[in-house]
Amino acid sequence: MTGISRFDQDFGAVVLELAGLSALCGVRLRDPGVVDAVLRGDELIRHTNPTAFDKMRGLLVLAFTLVERSVAAQGAESTAEFVASAIAEASERRDMFG
Repeated sequence: MTGISRFDQDFGAVVLELAGLSALCGVRLRDPGVVDAVLRGDELIRHTNPTAFDKMRGLLVLAFTLVERSVAAQGAESTAEFVASAIAEASERRDMFG
């Protein structure tokens, strides 16, 4: 599997894991400023579940890396379409399960 299909699989798995970890930490990554706070290591968020927070932070860094690589290989438009789709799917699942 190569190209965008590999990106789809990898990024989709990361986004779903992020949805679960954000639920464990009690944060909504789509809320304004939350991703920045997680990337900064904000202690107000981290204290709720340090293990889940650290994993979530690492996965956010990985997600940004995957997006950068996909844009370089597949273009911004293709990447943006999949990113939007993966985020919508993760949001739906999080809303269904917690």
